[in-house]
Amino acid sequence: MGGIGTETGSQDSDLYARLDELERMVRRLMGEVSTPSAGTSLRPLAADYHHGGHAHREPATRPSFGSLGRAPFDDRHGDAGPRGFDSGRAKLVRRLIRKRRQRDQFFPSDLFADPAWDMMLDLYAAHYERREISVSSLCIAAAVPATTALRWIKTMVEDGRFVRVADPEDGRRIIVSLADDTRCRLDEYFDNFED
Repeated sequence: MGGIGTETGSQDSDLYARLDELERMVRRLMGEVSTPSAGTSLRPLAADYHHGGHAHREPATRPSFGSLGRAPFDDRHGDAGPRGFDSGRAKLVRRLIRKRRQRDQFFPSDLFADPAWDMMLDLYAAHYERREISVSSLCIAAAVPATTALRWIKTMVEDGRFVRVADPEDGRRIIVSLADDTRCRLDEYFDNFED
């Protein structure tokens, strides 16, 4: 069997078919069941390494695999919302939050009060839903009295786990988000999370 630079057109088709199969498998493993969006294929990568029977050449720029993983949202879809991995991760976290709230039907809610975790989960899901969370919304998500939630938000900001910024469109509103390090730690946690 010849090297990459000597493959024929038929072998190119086989290579692309295998690449498409691998791409579908990766998407399925990541929870993306929708049809791949335009521009997310691995085919351009293969073309850089084998193009028209010419020998191996380095791509001018490294391809981004972001659309297959935790990339920012694909703006080509407008306001359609998160897709693929992002949507799946947000749904998983929202399902976990709902399960946590269901305990309140059977036990006193203060028995399991964990406002820091509840707020982190809410901000984490919001990150993948591409939504901003205000302080008042985060207080509600904490499922504790507002003064307790505000103390926790202040503590989490001081510890560098949350970031507070003024809403550029409404100076009265404060937006809270996860610090990058906190989000990365939650990514690692949920990467190892078993249903």
